Amino acid sequence: MKNKIINKRMESFIIYFFLELAIFSLNITNLSLFSLITGNILTFSYILFFERLHLKEYKLTKYFTCLISFFISIFLLNKITYLVSDNILRNYSTITISLTLIITILWLVNKGYKTITKVLELSSYFLTFLMIIGFFMLFPYIKLENLETINLFTNNLISNSISYSFIMFYPYLLINPKNKIEKRTLFFTSLSHIFQYILITSILSHTLIKIYKYPYIEIYKKVSLIGFIERIEIIFSLVYLFIFYFLLLFSFLNVKNVLQCKIKKEKTLTIVLSSLAIIIFIASFI
Repeated sequence: MKNKIINKRMESFIIYFFLELAIFSLNITNLSLFSLITGNILTFSYILFFERLHLKEYKLTKYFTCLISFFISIFLLNKITYLVSDNILRNYSTITISLTLIITILWLVNKGYKTITKVLELSSYFLTFLMIIGFFMLFPYIKLENLETINLFTNNLISNSISYSFIMFYPYLLINPKNKIEKRTLFFTSLSHIFQYILITSILSHTLIKIYKYPYIEIYKKVSLIGFIERIEIIFSLVYLFIFYFLLLFSFLNVKNVLQCKIKKEKTLTIVLSSLAIIIFIASFI
């Protein structure tokens, strides 16, 4: 029984940490240090409020999350497609990449929540290992003078903090209500975002963060491994591909779980999900 509880806690931590990392990375160019901190504090308070009142189990919450997940799936498919096209498979068409992504998403979603969480859990160890190695490779490229350019405040500080907190709250809604998010998980995740923001700024400067499309990948273009393995950024492009992919996967899975409560026939559910996948595929190019 004790091992089962520990496994559930680890599962919640892994899912929450990596989905939040995806959200943070997608929004880094629009952040200031203060909006990042206040946004995380607000997200922390939303989650505690929902946990205390068990609001995630309400039908209205599930329907609203399903709707949001559908539109976020469109946004994510577009972002992942161009991430792959710009950094990994430059000679392939975006239609081929996007179609491959949505087909694999549909296939994995049909496998269910347990399979997906197991895949994420196994992948997380390798992803974490690469991220730790990446930090040590980046360490020599840190320039403390770049921290002078750090963006402490934005023009619309309050609105930016609130909008960022709502976005950061989204991954929590994707996690199974039976899996509780511990306070130390929230605290550790928030600290990791602040650390990453400072790290990327210290290497690129805030000015370049605003210019680059993928600043979280751009930092690795400075690195070569032991002097002979270059283009390390491709490896870390794959890391972020997996992280964004899992966010898309859990978003579409959320849509399936809500629909499954209403559509009892498996064949009908498959047709509906396939139709939604086609809509997401087409809409991602609009």
